[in-house]
Amino acid sequence: MTNPFLESPAPNFAELERVLRGEQEPRRVHLVELLIDEEVLRAIAEQHLGQAWIPWGGAQRWLPPPPGQGERYYQQLVTLYYRLGYDYVPVSRLWLNHPAPRRRRAEDTAALARGERAWVDESRGLISSWEEFSAFPWNEIKADGSPCEWVARHLPPGMKMTVQASFFEHILENLLGYKGLFYLLRDEPDLVTEVFARWGQKVYDYYASVIGMEQVGAIFHGDDLGFKTSTFLSPKDLRRLVFPWFKKYAALAHAHNKMFWLHCCGNIYTNGVIEDLIEEVQIDALHSFQDVILPVTEFKTRYGNRVAALGGVDMDKLARMDEASLRPYIRSIMNTCIPGGRFALGSGNSVANYVPLENYLILLDESRCWQASGKV
Repeated sequence: MTNPFLESPAPNFAELERVLRGEQEPRRVHLVELLIDEEVLRAIAEQHLGQAWIPWGGAQRWLPPPPGQGERYYQQLVTLYYRLGYDYVPVSRLWLNHPAPRRRRAEDTAALARGERAWVDESRGLISSWEEFSAFPWNEIKADGSPCEWVARHLPPGMKMTVQASFFEHILENLLGYKGLFYLLRDEPDLVTEVFARWGQKVYDYYASVIGMEQVGAIFHGDDLGFKTSTFLSPKDLRRLVFPWFKKYAALAHAHNKMFWLHCCGNIYTNGVIEDLIEEVQIDALHSFQDVILPVTEFKTRYGNRVAALGGVDMDKLARMDEASLRPYIRSIMNTCIPGGRFALGSGNSVANYVPLENYLILLDESRCWQASGKV
């Protein structure tokens, strides 16, 4: 695929929404991503658009960039997602005055390397005791919706934005840490409950501050709940600590006639958690699929009459397959999932910088070949 850009993009978020709700058959292949790594976006902008890339510049995407740089960054993001054929731009929130998270660092060996890759320090988080909880700057941490305002000024007709934040995963990775959460659930359960309540409200307040914007099309909430064989927490703890907040976020979106999409890695099928998400939380769409857990094609067969599936192209295959194998694999997903609606095509997780750029472009190209073939 020599040029990934459409000459005459026609974003139509309203149509995407109807397709995901099962209200109409798709007339084209709609695309979806939780995020595309900055290194991938930069390579596309420089190699195919001939434009210099404006980096975010912040330590993390959820931490503020240098003054004056944020709007220019998101303006180029709108242009790229528009030209690539997406109906929306994913927009993250900023957390002001948030203490820096604990991280481990090593060389980034990806093809589109960022120099250094950071990992979560799973040993402990920022809070490990009531004393640290009391000293944590809860009242100073504010959600800044400026990125939504920046994007709103540059969206072309028909295009929307999705807003996203992290609740459980932020607590797991940054506030309590993996080991910290698991030990504290037994040793200090009241502390865990209070941390979940405090951060859950922070996320809710952010969503409430932006969901009323006409340019916001959906909440695309991101929270990984597990790993290959199970969830991090028991269903009992998920129902006590996590799902009540998910339900509030979904209800907030629905009260504004907007959708609630959930990005969730992990095996949520063997312990029945998927039923909680569909029936109790009332998610409108699920994102993040691994073939080793449950291929998106099987998900569509089992649950496609109740909830939409987003993405589905397995990350391992997207990263390692050659073109001769990748193209028919992607076509097989579209053959099964597109008929009947309630599906949009994309990666199973995100377009990470270790995914060969050509393979991502193949995904885009296959969506357009399908469309050109007249199958939708």
